[in-house]
Parts: sequence; C-alpha cells; structure tokens
Amino acid sequence: MKRIEELLGAKTGEVVSVVPRYVLITNGFGHEITELASHVKNPDKALVVYDHNLPAGLPEESKIFQEILQYARKEKIPFYQAKGIAQKWMLEENMVAPTDIIITGTRHSSIFGSIGALGLGLSHTEMARVLETGEYQTVVPETVTVRVIGKLRRGVGIIDVALHFLDAAGDIKGKAVEFICPDLTAYEREVLCEMATDTGAFTAFAIEEGESDMTLDLSQVGPMLRLPCADLLSQTAAGVDRADILSGQKIHAVQLGGMNGGTLEALRTAAALMEGKNLRKGVRLSICPVTARTYLKALEEGLITKFIDFGAQIEASSDRDIVSQGAGVVGHKEILLTTGLYTFAGAMGCDDASVYTASVETIMAAAAV
Repeated sequence: MKRIEELLGAKTGEVVSVVPRYVLITNGFGHEITELASHVKNPDKALVVYDHNLPAGLPEESKIFQEILQYARKEKIPFYQAKGIAQKWMLEENMVAPTDIIITGTRHSSIFGSIGALGLGLSHTEMARVLETGEYQTVVPETVTVRVIGKLRRGVGIIDVALHFLDAAGDIKGKAVEFICPDLTAYEREVLCEMATDTGAFTAFAIEEGESDMTLDLSQVGPMLRLPCADLLSQTAAGVDRADILSGQKIHAVQLGGMNGGTLEALRTAAALMEGKNLRKGVRLSICPVTARTYLKALEEGLITKFIDFGAQIEASSDRDIVSQGAGVVGHKEILLTTGLYTFAGAMGCDDASVYTASVETIMAAAAV
C-alpha cells in the first residue's frame, strides 16, 4: 500500500473525507482566509503563526499582524510569533506525528512528508472550507516512487538534487511522490519532499523501502540553478540549468535562508566551506537561521560569530523565501543566489533583478575566495 493510501485510509482513485490534525495559517500564505472563514469548527486543530518578514518591513505587514492576531483571539486559535518558519518550527518541536495530516496554504508543506506525515497546500477558499467544516475531501492520487541511490559529489548538495529532480521528473502533476531514501539525513529528506511539489505533485514522502518507478542517482547530479521566471503563477514552470551558466557574471548578493538554507546543517556546511577564505569583494552574504532555536544553537556553536567575522549580514529567524521590501532585498539589475524557493520577478526586491535558487555549496563557491 502506498503511503498516501495509508494516511487517507482509502485506495487510489477513491473519494475520501479526512480530519486534519492542524490547519496552519501564517502571514505569508493563507492569512486572507480570515476574511473567508466565517467561523472555525475546531480551534484546537488550527494554528496561527506570524513567520514571514520579521521584523515587519512594510506598514502593511504590521497591519496583517494585527488582523491575524485579532482573528486568532476571536476564534480562540493558538497564536505564535518569532518562532521562525512555521513548518520547520513544528517539526523541531515534534508537534507533527507521522500519522498526521496538515493543511496549509503552500505546496511546500509537503516537507511534513519527510517524517511520513501528509502536508497539503490548498487555496484560500479550500482552507476556509476546511476551517468551517473541520474536514477535507479529496480523491486519493496516484503515486510515483523514486529510489535514491549513489553518493553526492564534492561541491554538490541536496538542493542540487532537488533541482535536478524538478528537471528530470517528467509529468507528475497531481501525483504523490515517494522517495526511497534510507541513507539521507533528516535535512536532506526535508529538502527533497518540500521541493518535489514544485513539479505540481500533490505531495511527497520519504520512505525506507518499496518498489520504485524511477531512479534518482546522486552521483550523476552536478551544481544546478533554478532560473528566474515572470511571476508567481509561473513559478512551477521555472526552468532549471547548470550553475556554470553564470560563469563570468557578477553576483551581487547571496542568501542562506528560507526553508532550505537556514538550517543548522546548512549553516555548518556553509561555515566549513568558508574556512581559510574571504568574502568576495562586492558580494553581500545574508544569513537567516530557519528558527529561533536554530539561531541559538548556531550561536552556541560559534557559527554566527564566524559568519559575522566573515562579513555576513545576520537576519532575524523568519521565512525569507519572498521579501519584496526590507532586509536582504536586491536592487535594479542585480543577481541574487538564494537557497529560497522562489525566483519570480520581484520575489526578492526589484522586478528587474535576477533571482536564482542554488545550493549552499554553489552559493558559498560564489561568495568565498
């Protein structure tokens, strides 16, 4: 039986109604549902987390904070702030069990599949319906199972693997993806699961064993980039190419942040790669720990001190995948390499800036000399 069938309690093609463990609302996605959901049937199964753009970089952000805070109070929903990226914080605090179903407003909540849980990103209208009824109805999708083999080459990271998969997966839109990956770390599983849904997949899981439909060979992956695209709606169609397409071009800024780059494992990797080197002149390096606890651990390990001494800019723990204004944005015609998940025009500042998703390894190769 496929993992999606186990969690939904039905076979592929069947219609099923399920009760989610949590419906997650944040200021980055889904806050509009506060106007769409007239009431919340199960407040104990909802969470409101203020996790984007902390501290607020625009007056509008402060207004959103007040709106979702008042909504949480009115509906008696638990409210949290300054914890870091909501999904990462929930995993860190062991709030999600492998049998849980989590509903959010972003497809990248498939990250919960890294521990076997079901994370789904719905539209605002669908989320509002789930809040009002307490249930979610869907058709159990088909599953594509991918066996992960081989070892990563030097200078290649798990984000490169995820980008390679986006390019090589073919048409898996609407399907669940299973990665047979017993040898991957928790961080590597998280990256694969959260990025796999950028193919248009329904969700993704990391599993220990099973029969596979395709193979993903780590040893065949090189440094990759996700290319800029026109707008948010075209993000899942953004192209992927080899990192060397930027050879000889000036990189103005690099960022380790978002759901992929601010983890303790990613920060340790970056710190090791800058040993004995200097920050390239004219490059701005931004570091954004993924959660407040990760920030504290990075301080304890001396990583933050190393980054500051290296010349990096340290940002508050928050989701910095998209920052239209505020800390870390790029200017006109500038090029940014980021571990963040979005590359559309205006995602990180000016519309005419070029944003590329890259691995920690590729970013540090560009930043350290």
